[in-house]
Amino acid sequence: MQTFIAYLLFAFQWLAILPGILASPKVISLDFDRYEVFGDTKPGLRRRDTSGADITNSQGSLLYLLNVTIGTPPQKLSLQLDTGSSDIWLPWAKSSQCSNRNTRCSGSGSFDETLSSSYQLLQASTFLISYVDGTKIRGDYIRDNLAVGSSSVINMTMGLAKTASEQDNVSPFQGIIGVGFETGEAVYAQTGQVYPNIISQFKASGAINTRAYSLWLNSKENGKGTILFGGVDTAKYSGDLVSLPIQPDARTGTVMSFTVALDNFNVMGANSQNQYSKSNLSLPVILDSGTTLTYLPDSMANDLYTGVGATVSTTYGVVVPCDLQNSAATFNFGFGNPNGPVITAPIAQFVLPFPADIPAPTFRSTGKVACRWGIQAAANRPILFGDTFLRGAYVVYNLDNNEIGLANAIVNATTSNVKEITAKQIPGITSTAAGVAKQTASGLQGPNSAAFSTGSGVIATATGPAFNLGSSTAGASSSNAGGKKSAAGVNSPSMGVVTMLAGVVSIMAILGGALLLG
Repeated sequence: MQTFIAYLLFAFQWLAILPGILASPKVISLDFDRYEVFGDTKPGLRRRDTSGADITNSQGSLLYLLNVTIGTPPQKLSLQLDTGSSDIWLPWAKSSQCSNRNTRCSGSGSFDETLSSSYQLLQASTFLISYVDGTKIRGDYIRDNLAVGSSSVINMTMGLAKTASEQDNVSPFQGIIGVGFETGEAVYAQTGQVYPNIISQFKASGAINTRAYSLWLNSKENGKGTILFGGVDTAKYSGDLVSLPIQPDARTGTVMSFTVALDNFNVMGANSQNQYSKSNLSLPVILDSGTTLTYLPDSMANDLYTGVGATVSTTYGVVVPCDLQNSAATFNFGFGNPNGPVITAPIAQFVLPFPADIPAPTFRSTGKVACRWGIQAAANRPILFGDTFLRGAYVVYNLDNNEIGLANAIVNATTSNVKEITAKQIPGITSTAAGVAKQTASGLQGPNSAAFSTGSGVIATATGPAFNLGSSTAGASSSNAGGKKSAAGVNSPSMGVVTMLAGVVSIMAILGGALLLG
């Protein structure tokens, strides 16, 4: 009798926990590797943002690479994860960039359609991107099976980049996996059509319940980050996770990019004293993992150059003394409204060392070693918040509800607590910070940046910072703590216009004929 009761209790226990096992969270967790490319980036590393601009950072581009397989049997590739675009495109194995006599595809791989039994050609020679410098990428729209992590998509629509006319053959030929809105697909601007991209395919297959994902880039010293399709990791952020409405394009009324409203900005220096403030900005900013730097309006960027003691070098671009990364100062970005979420970023987050194979330049006046500066002027381009900002933020992109969840990231976190995003709500959201910012940027021009070279290794001048940036610290904290606060009054340092050195590069997507990709 006792044995029977014991079995009965055991059965009841399993009945109690079985629903939880069967209803396990529908979340796809993927780790990605960070890869940095230096020098003048070329196609595949120069990418089209959601408003059509060609975004290149010739001072170095950070790529976040996902390992995938394409075709039957599977062919291995590494694709750049990009929230600012919506297509997947692959380098063709038989292109001149990927042929046996060329190693430009050796690092990230390429695709040979003749080796895949599941390959389908949709439209030949209709995948075409043209750059004003004469560079063109042309190829086919194809379908084939794609697998990433433990998830797979049958008959995924992609672009196969077959030819590229370029100025040089130096940079890697890098494929992209775009996770933006379908209205950001290259075909949409030409035909008004869309096809199910990767995140829509994940939802259609039942792998996730909502077209949403969260992005954790981790610290600049750590080479790995995580994207969670359909989920949120509450152990990767501190403070409140606040919802922000995604702003539509002012001309079309269509949501095409991950644009949110920046309300205020502060620089907190020594003894937490406010060194610089801007309020009531209503700035439309795009949160874009495919852009390396953070681009601010010219007046703000120039104020910060003076404030931190940045120098514009004809050889090395915008540089600062490397010891700036030891400052106790923080940049505080306030979103939505005056009481909305504030991302508190240590200044070290924006100080980028030169690559190991380029001798570190020094300032002649002080002998200090120079580093690259992670903020630049946007000119007449969209305001883009790239990797130098996003590393300090935990961002949830909800495409179904047109909302962004935002909180301060905990970098180098070692624990995990994953929650599923439902159709109703992002788990952990505490409030919504309403704010309006009209996205009117034409997106026809590329960023101001300057390529660096080895040069003489000496930068002629170095100016001291106008801000009181505080005493040196032992290093940046492993947790970016932040909360809700209002911006103070404006206290901008005066300065002349800083001459930015760069070539402007434009991009347009040209697709011939109607594409039936449904």
